[in-house]
Amino acid sequence: MTTTNPREEPDPFRPALVTLSEDVRERVDELLGGLRSEGRALEWLQEVTIRTLGTIDKRVYSDFARQFRGQQGVLLAAMLEPSARRGRMRGLDDEVAERTREHLVAHYVTPAHRKAFRRLRRDATDYADAAGDGDAHNPKRQRFVAMRPELSELEQWQQRALDSLLEGFDDRSELLEWSHDLLLATHGELDEEWVTRVYDEESTASVMLGETPEDKRARRLFAAHHLLPYYRAGVRVLSGRASEVADEGTERTEAKFA
Repeated sequence: MTTTNPREEPDPFRPALVTLSEDVRERVDELLGGLRSEGRALEWLQEVTIRTLGTIDKRVYSDFARQFRGQQGVLLAAMLEPSARRGRMRGLDDEVAERTREHLVAHYVTPAHRKAFRRLRRDATDYADAAGDGDAHNPKRQRFVAMRPELSELEQWQQRALDSLLEGFDDRSELLEWSHDLLLATHGELDEEWVTRVYDEESTASVMLGETPEDKRARRLFAAHHLLPYYRAGVRVLSGRASEVADEGTERTEAKFA
């Protein structure tokens, strides 16, 4: 009598759902191990935002932004490897940091993952005759977030805009060039006067163009407080309209069901 190994991973007949879950799992594993820098923490939240389809609780963004005000906050320090902690946070107990990271996952990432899964399952395609490691629909072979090219394109714009901000700008004309990337990175969710205020306000422009450690840290605060919430808004709008695309090269039998 043939028995099935209970530890064996099932064939992925609805690979978009598996792809979504595996992408979230990778970010969770990275966080639980500690992130390498404050900049990586910003990138991590951006990546989790898009992989949970913008369902992360708004409070995460406001709490996260506060971590960059003045001295490094406890939450941010706990998210980081010990070598990346600053000032008084260098002495943060490793066990406390570990519990804090787990709390973030348990109370915010896991619920958002569930919401994203339930949202995606309405439109996830069932490839009834296509499964297995050699198939193009295998989750490990997918290039796109949740198998939706529109989401991956949005993420590329988000990464580009965030990288530009963290690096800083040479002059105000570059801020105007940056605004084109921002429009795409936020899927048009920016306030109408947002870029104009950044350009006009002397203190903001000075930080954007500055090269001191204080300017760089202020840009990280700006990204956390002003940019990432708009990333969340853009993902929420786009995720309901993005269509599924698998790697080419296989015949498939499809059936959509919730």
